[in-house]
Amino acid sequence: MPQELVSVIIPAYNAQDTICEALQSVFDQTYPHLQVIVVDDGSEDATCQIVEEQFPHAVLKRCENQGPSHARNVGIAAAEGRWIAFLDADDTWHAHKIAQQLDVAITDPRIGLVATDWIRGAAFEPVPRAMPVSEVTYEELLVLNRFQTSTVMVLREIVDGLKGFDRSVDGAEDWDLWLRVAQAARVVKIDWGLVMYRDVPTGYSKNVWRVYETMLPMLDKHRTTHSVSRRDFCIIESWHHLRFGVAFVLMKQYRRAYTATRPALSGRLLWCTGPAVTRYLVPFLWGRHKKKRSFQ
Repeated sequence: MPQELVSVIIPAYNAQDTICEALQSVFDQTYPHLQVIVVDDGSEDATCQIVEEQFPHAVLKRCENQGPSHARNVGIAAAEGRWIAFLDADDTWHAHKIAQQLDVAITDPRIGLVATDWIRGAAFEPVPRAMPVSEVTYEELLVLNRFQTSTVMVLREIVDGLKGFDRSVDGAEDWDLWLRVAQAARVVKIDWGLVMYRDVPTGYSKNVWRVYETMLPMLDKHRTTHSVSRRDFCIIESWHHLRFGVAFVLMKQYRRAYTATRPALSGRLLWCTGPAVTRYLVPFLWGRHKKKRSFQ
């Protein structure tokens, strides 16, 4: 295992109830060479006091409340490690997470991002002797954001070159960054749950309409990419309108479902809708159906 410094960036806003557990999971890592940076995003509770009193080895940065992407960018500016790992203040890590990611990273110098799977509301499974690893292409990321932010470890050099998270697409800023990284380096994922994700109803990702709205300018940023053909991009774009339309129907938000679906059923995207349904929507819905039945 390399003895490289890894900078851990934790944006925190009113996180007094969860920050201890998150930080403890970092300091419990079996890989010891860590720089831990907590960026307080204008909290109005005891978050800063808890960090200062209980975790004096963590670097604490304060900023006005401007959202997690700004807070992460503040952390990136303070990072000294060769690698940067992100952790949300309400999530926790398996003790071997960073060690496992570094073990994968050293297998190929072209790797610029290593993510992991995540679990929700359950105990971590024992780590297998040989971790399953898969490559994630730019096109696969364009079809769907494959990574929860707390699972990602990325080369600081690449993130610096890309100028961090793009706040103009807040709500899809993490997805946008992974896409830009995928254009500069190999992206791989450890197919094993090494992050415990806490489902917080007030989280950014829970505002589905906001995620849909910010996805649109994010897709516009990538429209002229040479990584996928214009035809394939059109099909993927149609798929995103359809999948959000389905999501709003399931939420019984029918007006929003109509608004999201309409672009896929008219104009320049109309011819892409059939391929989008067969290539992406039907397999997606079938997979969700099978997964739901497996839990019954």
